[in-house]
Order: sequence, then C-alpha cells, then structure tokens
Amino acid sequence: MSPSRYNRIAERLIIAYLAFLAVFILVFNGFIISWFYLLLAQIIAGVVLVVLIKFQSTHPDQPVLQLIRNWIPLPYILFGYKMIHYLINSDRNPGFMMIKDRWLIIADRYIFGCDPTVWLQRITIPWLTELMQLVYATNYFLPLVLVFILYLKREKIPFQKSIFVITLGYILSYLGYFMIPAIGPRFTIHHAVPLQGLFLREKIHQIIYCMDSCPRDCFPSGHTEIPLITLWLAYRFKRVLFWIYLPIVTGLVCSTVYLRYHYVVDVIAGMALAGIVILLARRVENRE
Repeated sequence: MSPSRYNRIAERLIIAYLAFLAVFILVFNGFIISWFYLLLAQIIAGVVLVVLIKFQSTHPDQPVLQLIRNWIPLPYILFGYKMIHYLINSDRNPGFMMIKDRWLIIADRYIFGCDPTVWLQRITIPWLTELMQLVYATNYFLPLVLVFILYLKREKIPFQKSIFVITLGYILSYLGYFMIPAIGPRFTIHHAVPLQGLFLREKIHQIIYCMDSCPRDCFPSGHTEIPLITLWLAYRFKRVLFWIYLPIVTGLVCSTVYLRYHYVVDVIAGMALAGIVILLARRVENRE
C-alpha cells in the first residue's frame, strides 16, 4: 500500500509527541534521572522516523518500505508509552510528578457519594472476576485485529485512517497522564473483599502489570478511549466486526472499574476523549 495523507498526519503526530518529550526532558532535567540519555532516545527516534520517511519517498515502489511506513506508528506508540515510565514516575524521580489520585477520589465521591470500587465489592464473585479480567485483556488486541483485517483485505484508506485515528487517540491519552498522573484505586483505596478469579485471573493480572510498567496511566482511561475508538472504526469499516466487538467493549469499560484499575472519572474522561478524537478525525477527513 502506498502512503497517503493519513500516513503523513500520523507521522507528524509522532514527531510532535517526540518533540514534546524532548522539551519536557530539557525543562525538567534537574528532576529526571539519566535525562541526557532519555533526551538522546527522543532525538534518535525522531531521526530514524524522518530517515525512513525520506527513504521511502525516494523509493516509492519498494513494497518492503511501503510495509514499514504503513505500520511504523505502532512501535512508536509503544515507545512513547514506555517513555512515560521514565518521566512520570515519582519512585524513579523522587519528588517529581507526584500522583494526583486524591483529586480523582474526591471527584468520584462528589459524584457518587462513595468510592465506586468499594461499592462494587457487594457483587464481587470469582467467576465474574475471571470474566472481567479476560475481557479487560482484550484491549490490547481489539485495534490490532481490526487493522490487520483491513490490511489483509487491501482496504488501503480504511486501514490508513484507522492507524491515524488510533495514533491520535494514544498520543492524546499520553498527554493526559502528564497532566494528572495517577496509579488507580487498587493502590490507593482499601478494599475489604479481594479480587479472586478461578483459573487465569492472577496470571493475566501479573502480565498486564508487567506490560503497564508505569501505573501512572489512569486519567484518562485508555482502556475506555481506545476500545471506543476501535468500535467506531469497526462500525465504519467492518460492520460485522462491530457487532462482535460491541459486547466485548461494553464489558471492557465496566471491567476497568470492577477490577479497580480506574476511577469512574477516568472512564468518563476516556469516553470524552474518544469523542474528541472522533470529531478531530472527522474534521481531518472533511478537509480532504
């Protein structure tokens, strides 16, 4: 698939995010351990991306280069997330970017009059916990399955639009983590009833905890935003997949609070951000 304007927009988003990280590191270098190497990582990542783009542009008929350019946003999304572990982490950088969970707890209590994760203890049962954990883990596969299907079907513009929208969604959620770093109710609120599954719950939970190496990623809820964006993309480009995804995404959003990964205000913010991303994506399309 030859690159389109959606590839270029996604690439500019990535470069802008790398520039933001570089500026952040420079401004707060006195608080960030190994700041020089982190800054160097942003520069190298940016240079590699620009070189790949230029090289593909000068060899437009090379299928391997087209393949790399179409998929390049995904490793950069992962790279951008991992950088958060080094920058928004008061354990690694003592006294810097302290968690703001208290703000979110106060917001939940103001809206609901209680801690929703504590209230949900009354319906906490092993089979439901097991199911919720399985559904929660699908977050990492829903967008990948969609874009792989579009790519294999050679649906060029739907595929490239989807990559662009998913990239936009992730980058905007990352910026939210910088504004309000939080670790979630599983660490900050006492729950008298532990979460116990049947067979796989603990293993899946540990895998997710290792993947989410920076548990300061609560607000907004990416596990709400990205599945909702994916659901919208599936509705537009693969309607059959939409009906398969609909119950999964519904359960996934509920699981974020049931499993104590997120406050309800995180979920509300994730829904709002998904709406903003969709509106921005539509504006980009309309300008075409």
